[in-house]
Amino acid sequence: MGWPHHLMNPEALSGLFDSIDDLDVLNVFEITLNREGPVVALRADLPRFPERPSKRWPPGANRVQILIEFLGVEGLSLSGFETMNEGRLEVLPLQTGYAFSFHAQSLELRGACVGLRIARVSAYLEA
Repeated sequence: MGWPHHLMNPEALSGLFDSIDDLDVLNVFEITLNREGPVVALRADLPRFPERPSKRWPPGANRVQILIEFLGVEGLSLSGFETMNEGRLEVLPLQTGYAFSFHAQSLELRGACVGLRIARVSAYLEA
């Protein structure tokens, strides 16, 4: 079961996609750390465009981007970062909360959190 199935708000994606499976490979653009929570946020492109895109998105948009927040983060480790950070996001349930990891050739992110949610979904045209 992929990470979208562990979201606090899976409808943020299930309303756009016929299936929220096979969304594990992300291209991470930005990692934000916020001490309030603490929260770790990833801004990343999803691997495919949704079957039911929002009517509010720009005409011709062909890439969808999410902001996923990991809430109540503990034991965070981060190593590396490059201009291309395409890798696999994994979320595993723990007795209380979740373990999360993102592994790319140039980036390794690991930690534990009490929950995760989609904070934003947007789309753009990649030429």
